[in-house]
Amino acid sequence: MSVMEHMAEMVGKLKANPGILDSVSGMNKTFQFDLEDGEKFYLRVENGDISVMDGVATSAAATILASPALILDLMSGKADAIKSFMSGKLKVKGDIFAAQKITDLMKRA
Repeated sequence: MSVMEHMAEMVGKLKANPGILDSVSGMNKTFQFDLEDGEKFYLRVENGDISVMDGVATSAAATILASPALILDLMSGKADAIKSFMSGKLKVKGDIFAAQKITDLMKRA
């Protein structure tokens, strides 16, 4: 299963719990994921809804660069985003604070 498929599964869990989505109700941002294995997808948060799309977003608030294994570990809570960022394993270009909010949201799913 690809990282995007795992992300889509997680988004399904988030949508099943409206209380969690309330925390991003005012956020309208797109997050590009560029993985070291070449996989590219983006996460769009818009008007309290969240979706995952294959490919490259036309404009993204933040681009997240990492290995597939690290993204999976971040999604499952096995890795810490701050420590991964500080060690250089996770790179974020753009709005790092919004990217942190998405990481926290993933852990809650």
